[in-house]
Amino acid sequence: MDVWTLQKSPELRAVLLLLQSQLGVDSFEADAMPCCDDAIWLAGTSAPFARAYLYTLGQNHERYGVHLEYPQEVAPLYDVFENLRLSSLTGILAVHFDVACVTPLPQT
Repeated sequence: MDVWTLQKSPELRAVLLLLQSQLGVDSFEADAMPCCDDAIWLAGTSAPFARAYLYTLGQNHERYGVHLEYPQEVAPLYDVFENLRLSSLTGILAVHFDVACVTPLPQT
């Protein structure tokens, strides 16, 4: 997924780049489902049944919201998390997308 070509807000593109650097460029991809500039549907590449709706809309500065989707035969199940720090978001998505190794960001 080329984050720079997405028609999304700078804040959302920035968090997507950080997630790619920690989870791996090929660990998730953008889902084709349309949504606003401050949100995106993601699908795991190793767990394509797992989707996540990531958004910055209505969140505090440098905080993120995510809805995790767990499809089932009858009706999908969801988990909702609000105002997450990047470290928490990364951990949640690593588990959801079945990413075995998370690369830490360089210390500044």
